[in-house]
Amino acid sequence: MKKLAYCIYKEFKILIRDKAALAIMFLMPMALVFIVTIIQDSTFRSVNETSVPLLFVDKDKDSLSENLEKALEQTHFFEVIKKEISVEETKKLVASGKYLIGIVVAENTSKKLRVKASDKISKLFSQTNAVTDTSALNIQLFFDPITKQSFKTSISGAIDRIVSAIEMQSMGNVLTEQLKESATPGSSSVTFDTRPLVTTVQEYATTSETTLVPNATQHNVPAWTMFAMFFICIPLSGNIIREREDGSAFRLLTMPGSYLTVLMGKISMYLMISLLQFVLMLCVGIYVLPMLGLSALQVGHNLITLFIVSLSAGLAATGFGLLIGTVANSQDQAALFGAVSVVILAAIGGVWIPTFVMPAVMKNISAISPLNWGLEAFYGVFLRGLALSGIIFQVIKLLLFFVACVSGAYFYQVKKRMS
Repeated sequence: MKKLAYCIYKEFKILIRDKAALAIMFLMPMALVFIVTIIQDSTFRSVNETSVPLLFVDKDKDSLSENLEKALEQTHFFEVIKKEISVEETKKLVASGKYLIGIVVAENTSKKLRVKASDKISKLFSQTNAVTDTSALNIQLFFDPITKQSFKTSISGAIDRIVSAIEMQSMGNVLTEQLKESATPGSSSVTFDTRPLVTTVQEYATTSETTLVPNATQHNVPAWTMFAMFFICIPLSGNIIREREDGSAFRLLTMPGSYLTVLMGKISMYLMISLLQFVLMLCVGIYVLPMLGLSALQVGHNLITLFIVSLSAGLAATGFGLLIGTVANSQDQAALFGAVSVVILAAIGGVWIPTFVMPAVMKNISAISPLNWGLEAFYGVFLRGLALSGIIFQVIKLLLFFVACVSGAYFYQVKKRMS
């Protein structure tokens, strides 16, 4: 036990002398959280608050165009700009990128809609097969060529639903008039209610009592915390190689006790560093980011589960660094392999790009990244309000990864000493 305490103290003394390592472990992840969160938050605001610029050309100037314009403004998703221009001018403005969407309502569209609605209702009451005008009424939509197909489909569907509601309202008005004309004198007035019978209610699916709204902060703080934890493999592996090069490692091995005690000293010191990183990043998310106008991090109520996840992630990161430092032959080799491997594991693990937007092949590949296991566990606590039972598989995988790395480092060193 005394030897373990001396090993931990030794690691601490070495670490505080290495200013570059301290900057990598603490300043770099904080800078990444600030930069990436600000960038993503401004992107979210540009979609949700600034709204999508929409050019509205009303040549109809009647009920349909007026109701359509009002419905578009009520969505708070579009910034509706009205202009009295031609169809060709509308196309040119949208094509230039000044407006993302252009809508043109042709002349007499409302009048034609009322005629068609009247013909349909009259045909229903008269039960005749009289030929009516079957041509479609078109509202022209123009999209900026850079618009993604998925966004275009979503916007078209939303506008189609608005137009369908207006069409239903028009037919309801005609039906009400027809019913009034056919009603007997003295009977009560007849009104056809066109309000929808079925509506959708939206909410985030979470098992916690409070709703934690996903935002840039909720995603980036745990993501870059995982990145920071695993990036300690660079100073940790460098420390191991320096000890090997200056003879300190040999002197440690000649001391009474097992080599496993030396490993446990390094693990204990760098695990404390990982937990300190985690606490620091939480403080940044809770207290510092709101000062910049960003959303505050909401940690939920499962604090014990949160500690277990951070402990598991810290152990996995420390074990990874220990394995790299034991196997690598030089500091340059360890630094290069450590940095590249962590960047790759972060990229496929969903730190930079969320896994839900990845193609199916990459989603399957992301499952092999320990950063993805930790990230999913943090998301489970932060966003889904899960207890330990809900993220136990991710925690087990992180702990097994730690055991595998430490075992690999230990047996590699034993084999090397025997050869």
